[in-house]
Amino acid sequence: MEAAIRSALARRQSDLELRTELEALAQRPRFRSFPWLWGPALHVRDRVLFRPLILSWLAPVNVTASGKLFDPWKSEYAAALETWLSDADRADDVAVFRKLYGWKLQGLGKKQEEVWHEDVVRRFRGAKTRSARHLELSKVEQLHLRLDEETALALDTVDPEAARPFIRQHLPFPANTWSRPKKPMEMWSTYRERLFARGDTEQAWTVYRRLVSEEAWRQDALALTRSIQEPEALVRALDEHHPEFAPTAAADVFVELVERRGRDVVPYVLEHLRSVFPRWAGPRGKNAKALPELLELCRVRGWEDVWGAALRTSATEETFDTEVRKLVKDADRDEQVARRRLLQVAGAGAEWNLPGLGFARVLPLTDATAVAMYERFPELVHGPFRMHVSSGWRAAYPELVARALEQRDEELLDFIASRAATQPVPEHGANKRQKEWTRVLEALASHYEELPKEGGVFARRAANALGAVPAFSIWDFDSLLSRNRLARLFFQRSDDFYLADPLAVRDLLEAPQIHVQALAFRLLGRDSERARAVARLNLDLLQASLLRPLHRRTRLAAFGALANAALHDAATARTLLPRMREAFALPDKRYPKEALVELLAKVLMRWPELRGPSEVPRVFSASTKEATS
Repeated sequence: MEAAIRSALARRQSDLELRTELEALAQRPRFRSFPWLWGPALHVRDRVLFRPLILSWLAPVNVTASGKLFDPWKSEYAAALETWLSDADRADDVAVFRKLYGWKLQGLGKKQEEVWHEDVVRRFRGAKTRSARHLELSKVEQLHLRLDEETALALDTVDPEAARPFIRQHLPFPANTWSRPKKPMEMWSTYRERLFARGDTEQAWTVYRRLVSEEAWRQDALALTRSIQEPEALVRALDEHHPEFAPTAAADVFVELVERRGRDVVPYVLEHLRSVFPRWAGPRGKNAKALPELLELCRVRGWEDVWGAALRTSATEETFDTEVRKLVKDADRDEQVARRRLLQVAGAGAEWNLPGLGFARVLPLTDATAVAMYERFPELVHGPFRMHVSSGWRAAYPELVARALEQRDEELLDFIASRAATQPVPEHGANKRQKEWTRVLEALASHYEELPKEGGVFARRAANALGAVPAFSIWDFDSLLSRNRLARLFFQRSDDFYLADPLAVRDLLEAPQIHVQALAFRLLGRDSERARAVARLNLDLLQASLLRPLHRRTRLAAFGALANAALHDAATARTLLPRMREAFALPDKRYPKEALVELLAKVLMRWPELRGPSEVPRVFSASTKEATS
């Protein structure tokens, strides 16, 4: 790689040619390990033309030609790198300077934060205007580094308004987080006093919530219960003081607050119950300290709302299952109260949402508790507790499945089958969990195989199950088919039966799981009049596959279904042709355009009257050519 880069830089060629060659080299391994070699040279040639390439491939991990790691800022290449850094600084190229500056700081090890503090203050003081100060802070922005109070005070002295968001972004993490320092962080008392003096209470409390220790927070919270008598004001003050990161002793503090002020603090406790979470020690974990005391306190006082929320949000699986089992048994004494309390604890306890990805914490029931609830409250198992009996890698629910089969409970069986069909569990295994899964899969597969195929009975039930399969729940489809009998039945062995019921096929097309949609595409792409007729009925769903993102294999299957729909009649083809032509403009490089050309050609061959001016074939004979000349 080093030889290839040096050869490209030494060769006589235009800057555009050099950029093209380097972009090709960048697709090979190790190119990003040599920015010390190509970076300064490209900057000197044309910093604007090569800027996108620099920003895309500049990385702080560098190696020599022999593959050894080294710091180029402490080598013979340091002068060229320093020149590059200075040029980016003078040109106010924030993106390039920030990358180079962070690269340089990384080589300082433990001293990088100290040097960063000095640079931040020096640059901020040297800027003459507020816009210049914002620019300097943007240049030295390093998200992983934290400020100290001395640096924050220095910035605040120069320009409080400009420094405010930067200080907030770089507050230290408290001592009780995963990144805790060697000694606990001290509260920035001087900075907070200055903030309060000028009326910036929002920033002052932000600093408090980030840096407060657990013991200081506990003392402050208890002091508020003595100094504030009005309930709403107390809740606002407690919210203001609540630490940014969940304290490990939150349950203890909640218990003390409840004992002192009773129902007055319930809104605050409910808002911050997620601060109480199980400690994941051992195979099942254990409850947070003082959680059982909080649950008992709420039960004695009759606070079903707090008790239910705390149990659902903060308890371990074992505690949750035990409480639910007690409630089911208590139904013998007072069914109405038991039902109400069960409804209080049902549902997701917490959610974590990221762009395009979300997680929900749902506590599962054991098989025995699920069976007991099903026998006493079957409507709860069908409704709010369905998520708590969702088969997963930790629970197969063989007894619940057996009871549902005895009761011929189609709704519950279809739901459990939708989860069971996604589990790549061996059909024969040695441990208890594998044996349970084998029992469940055998029972469900036998049940669906015995359903009548006439009248669409099997198709309707199988489509109901597949339509309930969650999106992104299948990761290795080929492995699943080889290890799950129920999945093979649904995805491979029932094609003819699905086509007998058009509504079942439409349910498959509308399913959230892409492998289920691919099954529908494959069915509608079969070479049969039945498949073409059903494809025509689902034109509104099929045409979207031309423009939506799909993997190549799935898109080719969708093309087969589209071809069947377009070949059914001219009206359908007339509707689809504009969408096919629009798809050629998609920028996706992996889009199978050659297959799209084939699809378009089939349709135009079948319906020549739909050809556009540029799609009419022109045939030139030898005599025509001579007459023209």
